[in-house]
Amino acid sequence: MQKNKITRPPLASLACVQETCDLYGQAGQHNLTVRKVYGKDEIRYLRCRHCQTEFSERKGTSLWNCKIDEERAVSVAEHLAEGCPFKSTARLVRVDPSTVRRLNRRLGQHAQAFHDERAQELVVDSLQADERHGFAVNKQQPAWEGEIIDPASKFVLSHVQGNRDELLIHALLEDGAGRLRNKHDVVLFTDGLASYATLFPEIFGVPYHRYRTTNRGRPPEIRYRIPRSLAHVQIIKKHVGRKLESLRIKYRHGSKKRANEALYNLRHTVPNTAVIERRNGTARCMNATQTRKTLAFSRHPQSKLALGWWTMTVYNWCRTHRMLRTPITKPRDKKSMCNGHQRWRLE
Repeated sequence: MQKNKITRPPLASLACVQETCDLYGQAGQHNLTVRKVYGKDEIRYLRCRHCQTEFSERKGTSLWNCKIDEERAVSVAEHLAEGCPFKSTARLVRVDPSTVRRLNRRLGQHAQAFHDERAQELVVDSLQADERHGFAVNKQQPAWEGEIIDPASKFVLSHVQGNRDELLIHALLEDGAGRLRNKHDVVLFTDGLASYATLFPEIFGVPYHRYRTTNRGRPPEIRYRIPRSLAHVQIIKKHVGRKLESLRIKYRHGSKKRANEALYNLRHTVPNTAVIERRNGTARCMNATQTRKTLAFSRHPQSKLALGWWTMTVYNWCRTHRMLRTPITKPRDKKSMCNGHQRWRLE
């Protein structure tokens, strides 16, 4: 079998990795030259003409100092994103399980850095937040994952892990609000967890001091005002066993009119968290440590954290979402309309 030749990115798309260099992180400056080529993967060893620093083209990537060939490393990443456990991935790719764990942690670190760099100044109209449970170390120690998603674009804004308490919700909401261009113009749909209602005004509201008539005494505490363009809706579900007994919708903060505007833009009739719940199901299929009704759990919390970031990055940037498809009304050719069935176009 002939081995597939790996395509290398052009030198113009690379940048110097020396932090003291004036051209650090600036691609397209034509300051890099190929010093030599080494290894079975024909890795280029580069030199910066400006600072005379020499480094590998893998420097600063998840493949830096990788002990296996690039084709196998990419295969490990693909298997992990498809929900394969660490040992199954090691058997399929024919590498050691320690290699899979090491690559997983590097993939998670680079995925988190990539998300922090790209997911900034986002413009959204509504958000949905939820948590999903898992286990780390053993099946008696729960480890929760919290996420915030944009239901219109199916883009996951925030991802945090920890215990399901007020600290987790605070970190989730604070991280999500910090990635928005205007956090005062959004509608948030959550479940009935009390921490969402108590923390929402502090993180998304506008702080102000109450007017004082005298300078005596302690200064008044900071209060938070909810603008008209901001709203928070909770969908409170009551279960009896595994069956849903009742569902109650409560408008916690903001106006009901603003929430209805967000529902109209989403083409929803009632407030819900259907998109984030569907995302939870997809995340469990992509993450082997999150599979329900099995013995799956992560032996190391850091491995679970890294795998969560890696699968979320693949979901955001690598997968095609069928929920974003739009119908084709006018066929371009005969293949666009087959046997009277409507065709679709992915956005």
